[in-house]
Parts: sequence; structure tokens; C-alpha cells
Amino acid sequence: MIKCCIFDLDGTVLDTITTITHFVNFATGMNKIAPITEDECKYFVGDGARNLIIRTLRSKGISDTGTVEKVFGDYSSAYNANPIYLTQVFAGVTDLLRELKANGIKLILVSNKPDEATQSVVKHFFEGFFDRVSGAVAEFPLKPDPSLAKSILNEFSIAPQECAWIGDTSTDMKTGKNLGVALNIGVLWGFRKREELESSGADVIVEKASEILTEVKRIV
Repeated sequence: MIKCCIFDLDGTVLDTITTITHFVNFATGMNKIAPITEDECKYFVGDGARNLIIRTLRSKGISDTGTVEKVFGDYSSAYNANPIYLTQVFAGVTDLLRELKANGIKLILVSNKPDEATQSVVKHFFEGFFDRVSGAVAEFPLKPDPSLAKSILNEFSIAPQECAWIGDTSTDMKTGKNLGVALNIGVLWGFRKREELESSGADVIVEKASEILTEVKRIV
């Protein structure tokens, strides 16, 4: 029986790719570096903001530490000042969260986005829904390391085998596998394609948010 659903943030519950691309290009523009496209950004995100900037700059042939730190600082300052800019909730997600809560299922969100921005956007779009929210914090490594998620589950005395993991990238599917969840759910409305989710350990792949509740209820 599933007692808890653990969600990723970007590309899973919130459509943030336009937001992220905007602020990346704001930061690169400040440093006279050419912009990236949203399609490029979809493959640069997922492993934390610093890696996002590193990948962005590598795509432009730039790798020196000084430039990375400067662009990362400019990006972080701009993003944290207005993290909800251009961001939208994916269709059906709010109804899904409401239904899961009505069924007595704990809701946790774990993101590789910096914690300050994670807390801010979740409070704005989903206040009252999640029982625990965490972005990237210094005490724990980023996903796909499962340590942060495992620590949060311990707070609720919930075993990984009683959980479903929901995400949109290989990083998320690997995290769910590393954690040892009962059900690893990949979503197709996010940043990556079916092939990536299948090859990285998805047990189930869904096209609509409403399908998640159906899959969760199958586990008895």
C-alpha cells in the first residue's frame, strides 16, 4: 500500500522551463554570452542550478571557473528575486494533489532546485498541499542520491517501500530506484522523453496527472 508520494518540482508539478530559460539568458546576456533555447535548457536542467550554468556555458565553449561563478551568481540573484515569473502549474496537478490528500496519502516534494526558490514557488502555487518540501540543501547531496528523501521519510516513519516517486527525468527515476520505492512513475509532460524514462528505471509512464492516482491505488 502506498502511504506517501514523493514529487519532483520542475517539469513534474510546475512548468518552469520558460522561467529558467529566461533567467539563464538574462545572466548570460549580462556577461555578453549568446542565449540558449528552451529545448536546450530542458537537457541542461535537473541536477541543480550550478550544473545548469556549467552545461549552458560548455555549450558555448566556456568552462573557466571565473565565468561560471559570475554567471551562476547573476542567475541565482535574478531567479531568486522572482521565481514565479512565467511559471505555471501543469494541467491536472492541483486536482491530483487534492485527491491524493483525500485518500490519506502523505505528499513530499524533493527538488534539486536551490531550497530558497523551491520553498518560494511551492508556497505560492501549492500552499497547504505538501507535508514536507525541500530543495537542495548543503547537508545532503543532490538527487539521484536518495539521502535527503530518506531523511524526510524517517521524519514520518514511512519506509521507501511504502512510497511512489514521481518525476520527469532520468535523475528522478534513478533517485526512486536508489531509494527503493514501490513505484517509480515517469511523467511525459515534463522536460524529457519516454525513452529516457524507460531506460532509467520507470515502472510506469503516464501522460496525464490523473493517471498517477490510478497507478498509486494499484499497489496494495
